[in-house]
Amino acid sequence: MDEKQSREALVEFLDYLADKGLMAKNTAHGRKAAVTKVLSVLEPSEANNVTTVDIDDVVRRFGNLHGKKYTPGSLGTYKSRLRSALDDFQSYLNNPLAFRPTVQARERSRPKTDKSVSEALQQKSRPEFTRSSPMPMAAGSIVPIPIRPDLTVYIQGLPYDLSETEARKIAAVVTAMAQS
Repeated sequence: MDEKQSREALVEFLDYLADKGLMAKNTAHGRKAAVTKVLSVLEPSEANNVTTVDIDDVVRRFGNLHGKKYTPGSLGTYKSRLRSALDDFQSYLNNPLAFRPTVQARERSRPKTDKSVSEALQQKSRPEFTRSSPMPMAAGSIVPIPIRPDLTVYIQGLPYDLSETEARKIAAVVTAMAQS
């Protein structure tokens, strides 16, 4: 049994990456959360060497035990973070001097310069609301309201059981704010 390959050593390794600035703290903490949660299903004998675990099997076991608390997307994210953490850990153990963490930089979306294309995309993705169909309530009761082609306002805190009388009160406040 090699304690250098244990679950605890992996967690310490992720802390080390964050503390030394070798990886963004949020990335390291996200991986650490996944490692801690998913690998909690391991028996002590399995946890002594995490470099040999079958990731698919461990995530399946975790899902079977705790699946009701997580969406399939969350389980997929945990699996990806666990795989990345274990890959980096194995790479570090193989050659600490040549180690470089594998972190993919996200590309930020750039604004379109061609307004006709940008406007067409916005129009295409914007939902159409009619007087007969009530506006859908978004998760967390934040409702987007497209009021112009280039402007969407968001109303937050609306109750899911909003009555027509309450809606009129809100509309009156908004109407009072309008410039003549």
